[in-house]
Amino acid sequence: MAQVDDDPTYLDELEIGDERKVRRRIEELEAELETLQRGLEDARRAKKILCVTDHELDREVVRFLSEDLRLRAEVADTGGEGAPEGSGEAFRLLDDSGEAWCLGEVRASPDGNVCKEDLARAIIHRSAARRQDDDPVLLVVNTYYEGRAVESRDHPVPPDMVRRAAEDHVVVARTIDLLRLGQRASNGFPAAEQLAETLRSGGGWLEVDASLTATHRTS
Repeated sequence: MAQVDDDPTYLDELEIGDERKVRRRIEELEAELETLQRGLEDARRAKKILCVTDHELDREVVRFLSEDLRLRAEVADTGGEGAPEGSGEAFRLLDDSGEAWCLGEVRASPDGNVCKEDLARAIIHRSAARRQDDDPVLLVVNTYYEGRAVESRDHPVPPDMVRRAAEDHVVVARTIDLLRLGQRASNGFPAAEQLAETLRSGGGWLEVDASLTATHRTS
């Protein structure tokens, strides 16, 4: 007797019992699973800013600002209008007309916190871009990125660095602060607006703690 490899198609067409309902439920569950999987992938991608450095960190910060916080951001070497070519900043925030209103600096430290060299670099690049001393600069620092636990990453910015940043009109945000801002946004709380308001009101540290409370610190 010949062996039949595949069942005839009419077995699917001939539905008995709850077959139709079961198939429909399977389709719904598969669609739900796909949505949940995308959510996990988005969350994983958002957290990438905690564990990359150098130019990859520059790109991830810009992606996070654009996609997670819905700010208009661009990598500085794309030829935007806001600063002369070669002024050295990592990224720019753009207004509705496409003009840069804030310059961005990105730094990383494997086992340290925000330091005076980070602030100095941000100030030098603002000057090279022919900006005023009180024009906003966002300094994003991936602090303690070699830490293997959240607790080892979540050290406050030193008070003397906060005071200096406030004096120099530089807003400091650790990558963990940005990540938590993204969590605030996904929970329906002000996030991008709070960052923009902090940048326009002066320098210091925009701290976002584990409870997702955002505080603009100047000392």
